[in-house]
Amino acid sequence: MSPAGRIAQFLGLYLALSLLPLAFAAWQPLPHRPWLDELSSGLAMAGFAVLLLEFALSCRSRRLSASFGFGLTMRFHQWMALAALAFLLLHPFLYTNYGLRPGAGVTLTPAATVSGLAAWMLLLMMVALAFFRTQLRWSYEAWRLGHGLGALAIAASGTHHVLQTGRYAGDALLRGFWLAACAAAFAALAAVYLVKPLLQARRRWRVAAVAQEAERIWRVVLEPDTAQDFRFAAGQFVWLKLHRALGRITEHPLSIASAPAQLPRLQFLVEECGDFTSGAGSVPPGTAAYVDGPYGNLTLAGRRGAGLMLIAGGIGIAPVLSLARELAAVHDPRPLRIVYAERSAARLAARAELETLARAPGRELHLILAEPPAGWNGLSGRLDAANLAACMPAENARDWLYFVCGPSAMIDAVEMELAQLGVPLERIVAERFDRGNGVATPRERLTRAVVCAVVAAQIAGVVAFIAR
Repeated sequence: MSPAGRIAQFLGLYLALSLLPLAFAAWQPLPHRPWLDELSSGLAMAGFAVLLLEFALSCRSRRLSASFGFGLTMRFHQWMALAALAFLLLHPFLYTNYGLRPGAGVTLTPAATVSGLAAWMLLLMMVALAFFRTQLRWSYEAWRLGHGLGALAIAASGTHHVLQTGRYAGDALLRGFWLAACAAAFAALAAVYLVKPLLQARRRWRVAAVAQEAERIWRVVLEPDTAQDFRFAAGQFVWLKLHRALGRITEHPLSIASAPAQLPRLQFLVEECGDFTSGAGSVPPGTAAYVDGPYGNLTLAGRRGAGLMLIAGGIGIAPVLSLARELAAVHDPRPLRIVYAERSAARLAARAELETLARAPGRELHLILAEPPAGWNGLSGRLDAANLAACMPAENARDWLYFVCGPSAMIDAVEMELAQLGVPLERIVAERFDRGNGVATPRERLTRAVVCAVVAAQIAGVVAFIAR
């Protein structure tokens, strides 16, 4: 199936599930209320369904990650959380009657009032903390634990509220839907925090070697300590955890730097940047390691291009190295250009190997240094349009594939510059681990357009529910 077909299939299923409670409610032979009351109920049901679907988007599904990429899935998750927040924050202010006329409004028991208010305030707080985590200087691990516990509390209190308060939830079919959706949300979190660690404990790896690759960059090699059937595609990443699988949430997403042909060993390049990575160089060989993955679609599978341009900024060289090694291992005949930007020559990782790979026919390596040493003959500055243009092919540039790897701000900038150079979005492959800096890149504009279309369809479903 084409990428557009997979996206359409996913969005169709997503919309059907988010609007299913409205269909169940509309089926009930109840008298109509004032339209504002129906609007409030419709927004509440659609918003809470979206909120429970957020668990599925964040449960590290390998299928979703391979189909759409981890970054795009998380970006959709973030935008839809805002939509759910808007629906749920608005809905209590629209009711015209809180149980004053029997059968017309909603009946708020003290327990349902408390659970609804708790879910309402927790959701507002969680969305705010998610968007301002970096400003608050929370560690990722502390935020992740709080986010998971908060999500559980919202799902539980929200389900209690909708079952005890909702006019339509007295129907057995709709009650069953809410209970099943809440159970599925709990199961999604259990899969991440309990099931996956249990599976990891049975598939243990160990640190085979740790060596300094460049300034503040370490090469970490894992080898299996138990029987493994681990497979991955070049360009994918894993979540790596050390010491023990259970009772430990400290882990980090790391791109695999080795090629599939180098299995059973896995190689990573780890940059010291705080938290988990700051002690990478001091990890002793023999340390137990646990791998969750692989994830991501920064891969060659199903993609065609007249040539390949691999663009790395900083530690983004890890997946680029994996891709380059794989292309060499399978003797891919397409022309290849590797563009690697770093601050200084001391920060260049695997430079000798990259230069060796570039000696093959049709291969080129372009190094760009922000602080070049005296006598430097390569490109200098940053990954701007001028330097990218100097590295791109003179002909058929629009027919090449461009893999972009690095910090989110760098990915955003390169995508904008490639667009200015005439490269269509469908020819650019990138994977981000956070929401970036909010720059309206072509990919971000497309994501926002898709989210707006989904929200518009949900609002249309609410309108149809009111007008039934």
